[in-house]
Amino acid sequence: MNGRPDGLTPEEGAVMDALVEAANLFSKLPRQHPMEMDEFVEGIHRCQDLLAVRVCRANFPEGWPIKT
Repeated sequence: MNGRPDGLTPEEGAVMDALVEAANLFSKLPRQHPMEMDEFVEGIHRCQDLLAVRVCRANFPEGWPIKT
């Protein structure tokens, strides 16, 4: 276990926390385009997905286990 319930290292957790904070701060900005919040959140989710992939790769370095 890496110390966090989400499986992230402290450094990865700091990145995740910063992404959440960025989304919260961005949501408070006045809108300049109807799609900008959706687009921003899409980018945040992509970054969060990459962090999740790191957890999977750390736990399964030989690849995702499959039932044969």
